[in-house]
Amino acid sequence: MDSEENSEEGSYSSGYEDENGSESGSESGSGSSSSGEGSEEEEEPVLKYRRFAKELVNSISGTGSDRNIICCIAVHPKFIALGTYDGTIKLLDHAGTFLKDRVYHLHAAQINQISVDDDGEIMGSCSNDGKVSLVGLFTSRYNNTFSFDRQVRSIAVHPNFSRGASHVFVIGTDRLVMIEERRWPMGNKTTELHGGAGIIATIKWRDHLIAWANERMVMVYDTSIRERIASISFDEESPIPLPCSLYWQSAGTLLVGRGHLVKIAMVKEGEVDDQAVSYSGEVEVSLKRKRHMAIVAQNTFAKFLVCGVVPLFDGDQQWKLVVLGYDAEIDQLEAAQNGTVPPPHLVVVSPGLYNPEQEAFDSPEDVSRDKLLPKGYSYCRCDEYHLECVLGEDRLYIFAPLDSILAEKRDVNDHIDWLLKKRDFEGAMQCVENPRVERLLHPGKLHEIGIQYIYHLLNLKKFEEAAKQCPKVLGSMDKNRWEDVIMCFLEARQLPAVLPFIPTSEPRLSPAIYELVLNIFLQEDCQMLFKVIETWETSLYNPQAVINAVEDRLKQDPGNRDLMKVKAKLHEDLEQYEEALKIYLQQGHTEVFELIQKRKLYAALVENLILLMRLGTKQAVKLLIDSKTDVQPQRVVKELESAGSQQLLHQYLDGLFERDPKAGAEYHERQVDLYAQYDPDKLLPFLRSCNDIPLQKALQVCRHYERYEEMVYLLARMGNPKAALELIISKLQDVDKAIEFAMEEGDEELWEVLISLSIHKPKFITGLLNNVGTHIDPTRLIQKIPDRTEIPDLGISLVKLLQDFRVQVNLREGCKKILVKDSHKLMEKLYRMQSRPVYIDDEAVCRTCGGEVIGMDEDSQYVVFFCGHIYHWRCVPKRNEVMTCRLCYAGSRTVPKRSEGMTHRVQRL
Repeated sequence: MDSEENSEEGSYSSGYEDENGSESGSESGSGSSSSGEGSEEEEEPVLKYRRFAKELVNSISGTGSDRNIICCIAVHPKFIALGTYDGTIKLLDHAGTFLKDRVYHLHAAQINQISVDDDGEIMGSCSNDGKVSLVGLFTSRYNNTFSFDRQVRSIAVHPNFSRGASHVFVIGTDRLVMIEERRWPMGNKTTELHGGAGIIATIKWRDHLIAWANERMVMVYDTSIRERIASISFDEESPIPLPCSLYWQSAGTLLVGRGHLVKIAMVKEGEVDDQAVSYSGEVEVSLKRKRHMAIVAQNTFAKFLVCGVVPLFDGDQQWKLVVLGYDAEIDQLEAAQNGTVPPPHLVVVSPGLYNPEQEAFDSPEDVSRDKLLPKGYSYCRCDEYHLECVLGEDRLYIFAPLDSILAEKRDVNDHIDWLLKKRDFEGAMQCVENPRVERLLHPGKLHEIGIQYIYHLLNLKKFEEAAKQCPKVLGSMDKNRWEDVIMCFLEARQLPAVLPFIPTSEPRLSPAIYELVLNIFLQEDCQMLFKVIETWETSLYNPQAVINAVEDRLKQDPGNRDLMKVKAKLHEDLEQYEEALKIYLQQGHTEVFELIQKRKLYAALVENLILLMRLGTKQAVKLLIDSKTDVQPQRVVKELESAGSQQLLHQYLDGLFERDPKAGAEYHERQVDLYAQYDPDKLLPFLRSCNDIPLQKALQVCRHYERYEEMVYLLARMGNPKAALELIISKLQDVDKAIEFAMEEGDEELWEVLISLSIHKPKFITGLLNNVGTHIDPTRLIQKIPDRTEIPDLGISLVKLLQDFRVQVNLREGCKKILVKDSHKLMEKLYRMQSRPVYIDDEAVCRTCGGEVIGMDEDSQYVVFFCGHIYHWRCVPKRNEVMTCRLCYAGSRTVPKRSEGMTHRVQRL
């Protein structure tokens, strides 16, 4: 909608909505050029807009005697104060609610500026009626009115007005005056800070810094040093006064907007000379002042006049400029009279930082540029717009004489809405699935977006992707939506894609849906129908109704095995086990084993044993063994014998033996013959595992089936190793096995037999030469080899024989050295033990008579054994002329006779 179509009624662009919730406006976008031409591809906006304080806006009148348009605003974190043309101040909360009990009629003419202290307790205002009013918002102790003989154009109260002992504020006329309220009778103190440079239109006070603007420049005064530290000049020529916008971005950073320029000045420390300038050349400072301000960034807007400037924080201490721009290419006064003023723009742009290399400020492109359509904009002058914000919050307040607009930074929900508008459903879904974003979403946002994404995928025929999204989007609550989505898959004939995700418990869908799914598979895919019936509980649908449908289908296709399988499964679910078993057996379906085991149909197992064994031998055997307590092996063997199936009997007994060797012990003798016939590789392990088999009968069976290895084992077990060895040589002809057998038996006669039987077999001689060198004396073999016998690889065999002999010699020598060393160590240990002293105390007694040893006559003699026991010489027991300790093990310790020095004479110390 073009600006000419909206003047008095008012509309909103760039995404802020009217009362009906519809979007209107002629321009929206971000990243557009300064000329206002949008890019080919629309980029996502930065801000969103909506009408603010509708009740108050609707009460504003722009004409007649009741004219009460908005003239100025002050935004505090607690509230918003509006000054009107008729001298009234009205307070709003940040939700836009008009506080009807907070209306102040303080002036008789339009209010020029409102100022609020940091605590939000004191509000000051000035007016064309020459009055300055101070109002305590929560107490009347600060209420005061000051009258002057001229219009007061600006005011700023001390940031700590309500907390300080002295109450200070500054006002601006054609001079800047600081007024300090003092107690009676001292009177108020008035100090002129600046004058003679034009009308002061606005003042901003932050901490100890006061900034004010007149018609040509902006000045900054530092109350802590009582000095003016900067004056920022603007050299633009204009036929009408240009408004100046000031905003303290921080305690030392000032945003200044006037004409086509926005400058960012920052407090610096360091001496500079008089008339010295910063690199921008626009800040004058006093002589030799250490504190000054420098322009650190500057942005130029060629086609706009700046109506207001505030910061917008991005996070991580990064921020951008937000500038309210007025069309500079029109005759402002004439256009305002004729109602042809174009709408204002709100521009978001990065600060144009100074580039030392180019000795100029950067010209960053706009991040976004949005056209605003406030009510009555076509009649507004540049100085009638106001842009304010609460520092650190993503809320911007734009006020025109007849309207107010709230601009907010777009959040993740707005980003998702924009993606949906662009039909980027995949991007929106990825965004909402981000764990960091989930807590920021509006309630139900994930559900709403997910549903749109599912339908979008269905339209694109991406059925598998759409099906995967269903569980996490539809969840366990939206039953109706589940049914709608399933119907979409049915209509697209893509039921298999969504089948794994169809809920069966939470939520439980209507039985008609489940039966419809079953009917589709009944007509199109019987194998899938069986899998579904296996998975789903019968409570989800009517099994008898499905059986009836299956029987109708069988009439058309009676040979369909899959349908019969489905029918059997349905009978099983209805606990009609005989019917199910009958169908499984008729059709040869292996599911019969699971049915028997699950339902414990052991009678049917025995009755249909042969049929089941032929249907699946391993499964039948496993089932029989698992149920051997209910189906005795004797009964199974009898049934198999009566059927004359020896192989099936063997498979059953083999499985039974592997599970429990003792369970079929009575059939072990028969199993020898069965193993020899049907599974000879298992015969030898079976013989080794059983101790209850008649060896002679087993030998006869093995001889009948020529199982020589088993015969060798049996002969050795029967105590006839010589015959076993002869069998190895004559039948198996395996010299290595023969040598291994002789080694295991450890009988010298077997070696003689082996040599005798091998002496006429050159290959055997080679094997013996290669392997027996470490077990027998090789000369026994070599001497018996007939002359002129040709032996394959004789040289190699002899070399190996000599090497083995050398290894044996080296091994014996090594063992001898170790033995000698160990003997020497043990001898030294024995010597040390024999040489150690034996301690005898005064209370020592003879272990035979119990008499004292110490303290007797000097001529008395005694014997001390290495075990520590003491005896009188006359009391020592003797065995075969050898003195022994009677208390210790007989013969474990002996002492030599008196002549060998073991007898001691008692000496007194």
